[in-house]
Amino acid sequence: MGELKLLLYVAVGGALGSVCRYMAAGFLKDTGNGTFPWHMIFVNTFGCLLVGFFVSVLYAKLPHPRWVSLFYWGFIGGFTAFSSFIKEGMHFFLSGEHVTGLLYLVLQNSLGLAAGVCAFWIGRVLL
Repeated sequence: MGELKLLLYVAVGGALGSVCRYMAAGFLKDTGNGTFPWHMIFVNTFGCLLVGFFVSVLYAKLPHPRWVSLFYWGFIGGFTAFSSFIKEGMHFFLSGEHVTGLLYLVLQNSLGLAAGVCAFWIGRVLL
């Protein structure tokens, strides 16, 4: 498959993932106390679940490159954004809320890793 076609799959998946991220974050924005970005933690943790499951599929059988480009590089890449994670963390530290910033960074990393690992093993069992 040509590189240009694969880039198109990444672009389409990325656009869909970004729109889904925006919609999910907007829907969840009013959860919690309003000062802590629980919506971003949920979105990124759910994205890590998707990554873990997708990686388990890769181990079970190698999917076609178009699906890897569309779903993994595109959709999940657009759905989870490292820049948003950093922006939220920086906000707390720049506002002098160091404990909250540290809590956010620890929660985001530990929940994301746990979600990815759990989804990987669940995927391995199911496949």
